[in-house]
Amino acid sequence: MTTLIPPTVAPAPIKISDPKPGILEAASKPRELSTTLPSTAYTDPAFAKFEENEIFKKEWISLAHVSQIPNPGDFVRVDLCGEPLLVVRGKDNEVRVLSRVCRHRGMDLMPSGFDHPDCGHQRVILCPYHLWSYDLTGKLVGAPEMQKAACWDRSEVALHTFRSEIWEGFIFVTLSPDTPPLSEKYARLKDEFVGKWDISNADLVWSQHWDCEFNWKILLENFMEAYHHMGAHMKTLEPFLPARGCWTEPYDPNFSAMHLPLKDSLKEQILAHGDAINPFPNFPTLKLEDKLEWWVFLGFPNFLLFTAPDRVYWYRLLPTGPETCSLLTTMIVPKGTKDLPDYEAIKAKEVAGGIAFHMEDMEVCTATQRGMRSLGYAQGRLSHLEEPMWHFQKYLATRIEQAGQG
Repeated sequence: MTTLIPPTVAPAPIKISDPKPGILEAASKPRELSTTLPSTAYTDPAFAKFEENEIFKKEWISLAHVSQIPNPGDFVRVDLCGEPLLVVRGKDNEVRVLSRVCRHRGMDLMPSGFDHPDCGHQRVILCPYHLWSYDLTGKLVGAPEMQKAACWDRSEVALHTFRSEIWEGFIFVTLSPDTPPLSEKYARLKDEFVGKWDISNADLVWSQHWDCEFNWKILLENFMEAYHHMGAHMKTLEPFLPARGCWTEPYDPNFSAMHLPLKDSLKEQILAHGDAINPFPNFPTLKLEDKLEWWVFLGFPNFLLFTAPDRVYWYRLLPTGPETCSLLTTMIVPKGTKDLPDYEAIKAKEVAGGIAFHMEDMEVCTATQRGMRSLGYAQGRLSHLEEPMWHFQKYLATRIEQAGQG
């Protein structure tokens, strides 16, 4: 007699390219068992579109620092996931984030690739197509040869204004009307950590734009971990910020923070002199113990700060495709630094140093992106010095679950 075995129902196959199940699995592990993400998290076009819709079009994204637009008419031009934006200071001294799309025929007022500056000054916002003009609040003030258009009132026409907030001197935007206030999300980050620098009263003195051949998360993960100091930054950062002594604050759903203590001989020198020995003046709001270490901060999803007693590096990191991103690297210094008699010489030296360690990062990030396309890639284990990467995995998992795709 033959025994009949009832057929089993095979589970629905998971798309090989879909990294979301792998991200959820990685984020669920304890830190001691943490791993890297599946390679398709950095290559899959569908996941890049998910991030665009569920992260970059819903979260608060940093665009500029207030010191970049100190005067009425000053502007910064930014593209956020295909959305043309203009950060501008009006005659009323208010900072606004306006759409760059003309309300006539929809032209981008300052399209990429046609020699429009990324920052500058202008009295009005002029569309070069048909010379429609807008004031610094976005209101239409001029529209030539429109007098024969019936039932048309120019006073009702204005550039779209996006929600924005200024947080610790940084100008953020959200494309979503439903996103909770940024001040609530980053309250602890400000009160316990970043607020001690008083960056809102500082000056952005250097910036450089880079078009990068790697996924935005590759740079973010590299930025947030100190493990690579002993390798990639062996000659630049490791000599004074040794990887072995670095440690990470416990997980917070809104940010990650890592301590980078100075090497012991430098700490002893600072304690002996009662101050940090740095090229620029220290931020006056810092206490002595604050000058014994540097920090790296990630405000989820992509707000990146690398802080020292005398300067702050801020990175504006935006995706431009599944395997490309736009990066603006900057340096911010305390108010009054530019009054130093030898300021330009000091600045040139410090900028050169900043570019040096950044170029080391560019090499490893570009090479890591290549590895994501290799058949030889497999998810690797993380060091305790890479704990912020595990924190970021938890953030990504939360966004996946909130979108109902967990």
